[in-house]
Amino acid sequence: MLTAYKFRLYPDKKQQEIFSKYFGCNRVAWNKALELREEYYKDHKNDSSKKGLNYYDTAKLIKELKQKEEYKWLKEANSQSLQQTLMDLDKAFKAFFRRISKYPNYKKKSNRQSFRIPQHFNFTDNLLYLPKLGKGIKMEVHREFPREKVKQLTITKTPTDKYFVSLVVDDREEAPQKVQTTSDPKKTVGIDVGLKDFAVLSNGIKISNPKYLQRSEKLLKSRQRMLSRKQKGSKNRNKARIRVAKTHEKISNQKNDFIHKVSTAIIKQFDTVVIETLNIKGMKRNRNMAKAIGNASWGRFFQSLKYKADKQGKNVIEIGMFEKSSKTCHPCGYVNKGLTLSQREWICENCNAHLNRDLNASEDIRDFGLKQVGLDPIPSDRGEYKPVENPLTAELAKMNIKARSTSHDPEKQELYAMRKLKLSIGAGSPSIYWWEDVT
Repeated sequence: MLTAYKFRLYPDKKQQEIFSKYFGCNRVAWNKALELREEYYKDHKNDSSKKGLNYYDTAKLIKELKQKEEYKWLKEANSQSLQQTLMDLDKAFKAFFRRISKYPNYKKKSNRQSFRIPQHFNFTDNLLYLPKLGKGIKMEVHREFPREKVKQLTITKTPTDKYFVSLVVDDREEAPQKVQTTSDPKKTVGIDVGLKDFAVLSNGIKISNPKYLQRSEKLLKSRQRMLSRKQKGSKNRNKARIRVAKTHEKISNQKNDFIHKVSTAIIKQFDTVVIETLNIKGMKRNRNMAKAIGNASWGRFFQSLKYKADKQGKNVIEIGMFEKSSKTCHPCGYVNKGLTLSQREWICENCNAHLNRDLNASEDIRDFGLKQVGLDPIPSDRGEYKPVENPLTAELAKMNIKARSTSHDPEKQELYAMRKLKLSIGAGSPSIYWWEDVT
């Protein structure tokens, strides 16, 4: 089983200079290989007998460049790191032709820099030794890892001038066996993601959307304006660029921290998690919601749930993209075709049940997932309820993540129908209670 580790590096000035050469050599190798592929395509695009270039063709290019006087400095970099860069470019083109990703771009010096080394590295205490580098690089090891099982490592420099090493460790152990999915609401949960609330769970827990980009947007705009006024190529412009990059980095770190905490807490408590397949790329075409959808990072959240579930032997079930989870009444199965996006609560015309849109959707998602694996859905009749302490909400509260309980609140159906009172679902203090069936 493969596991990734990431640690901060603290190279001295001489090591930073060597890293800069490595980054530059790999950047030139990528750009030259990309240029060669594009020129070859332009020259032979009308010739059906010709195929595009592959990794081996571009590897010959690097070998030829090293023989030229003007590119002799390519020999200063580790040859295997240059080969890994060309392999990455070949994978990028294959992904582009399969329509998985966009067309590869040329690399810039101001962006994130990286190079990968597959072997000939070593670890001693808190030092990392790399080929052609000599002296060890100080590494902040905040957690232990099997040093003898590291397959490869990647050195990265962020736009804020920070250095990191990412390690891929193969422990050669099989993934744990998956636990059996059951129709127990304490072990199986459905998740409906949104913008106002980041996630609504079928057990009645709502996790508030922290909206980190919105919090820092004013500061980010101010720093971007300051950057635009600086003279290009000046030291002050570089300082302003780093300030903007630090703001982006902080937002990214906040989102990653939030997603990891929430996904870890959910996987710890439940054996099976049911999510819905979303066309996030298509949803971003809505100009009014594109920024909010991108800031929510649903795709990263789903990805985090999946790999953590695999690591702990839990299950993640994905239902179809076109399942009518929001419009289907969970108690009776009636489909409200006229339900609009602005309606956050509605009353079923068939069974007269008062429904919270997000909570109802999460319950439907859970049941659609259970049906998908051949299990009976969980009945909607909850019987008698009492408030009990929920370990998931309590754990999220310890992490300073806002979470609260919610329900369809049948006692307020009549008031809702008369439009004299609307159930408030605004942000509040974290609640450590949910509703549990005691019958």
